[in-house]
Amino acid sequence: MANELEHNIFGKMYYDSKRKNWEGRVCLDSEHFVDVTISIEDCDVQTVFNMVEQTFNHIRGNERTIRNKTAGELLDTHNEVWNEGEAIDANTFSNRIKLEGILFFCDGNAQLYYNDDDIFWGHTIAVGVSVLGNFQDAQIYG
Repeated sequence: MANELEHNIFGKMYYDSKRKNWEGRVCLDSEHFVDVTISIEDCDVQTVFNMVEQTFNHIRGNERTIRNKTAGELLDTHNEVWNEGEAIDANTFSNRIKLEGILFFCDGNAQLYYNDDDIFWGHTIAVGVSVLGNFQDAQIYG
């Protein structure tokens, strides 16, 4: 397997043979770049990339909705535990978090990693997304 490939959506990708992952960066919109990891495992590379392309296109088209659902899922946790006396609303929460990375699994599902803008004191927000780009769940990591 080649160590590098040029992909029509993800651009230049590099293969990590130890992890069986392709890694790169993709432009989500205008100047917003996101780190991308595609886990191949023991699956057919072309099949995985085809599924991941579809998932990515769904994510790109629905990223705002995913952020809004993330805010809905985690807002009470912030306001009840992490807010240090300053509650925020869902719109503020959604506008503060920023997508920084996507891990695509070989089945087409993905995990999105958001910078929390210190909402959870610097912890990462991880969001599960289905192969159709639908929000599944949100958790605080780190």
